[in-house]
Amino acid sequence: MLKHVSVLVAEDQTFIALDLALAVEDAGGKVVGPAASCEAAMTLLSNGIIGAAILDVNLVDGDCSALVEVLVDLCVPFIIHTAVDLPPALSTRFSGLVVQIKPCPPAILVARLESLLAGHERAVVLAPAPFDRGQVIA
Repeated sequence: MLKHVSVLVAEDQTFIALDLALAVEDAGGKVVGPAASCEAAMTLLSNGIIGAAILDVNLVDGDCSALVEVLVDLCVPFIIHTAVDLPPALSTRFSGLVVQIKPCPPAILVARLESLLAGHERAVVLAPAPFDRGQVIA
């Protein structure tokens, strides 16, 4: 289950976007969007906390590279859901991207997102706390 996680859905094909949104809700998540463009998705990102995302590579106003950059910077787990190849610059810069090829049943995509989130939670818990050089240790 997604346990009320806010999931950004960035998809320009209306029926796919609605299917994904329903699958996220059925799994207990909160849908943010859907957004058909990078610009709309960026606005949604700036308006609240996103716990995960599902991105189509090609949106109305271009590819999702800028969204990927922001999500990576924010340490937000995401899946790229696409029927086309990744842009070369994106696949070169981020070699470990999770990609799910279309067509894919939305329930399977959401289950994969749940797995990513579970792994992300473990990684956050296991990560050592950053050391502050100004900190005095007694």
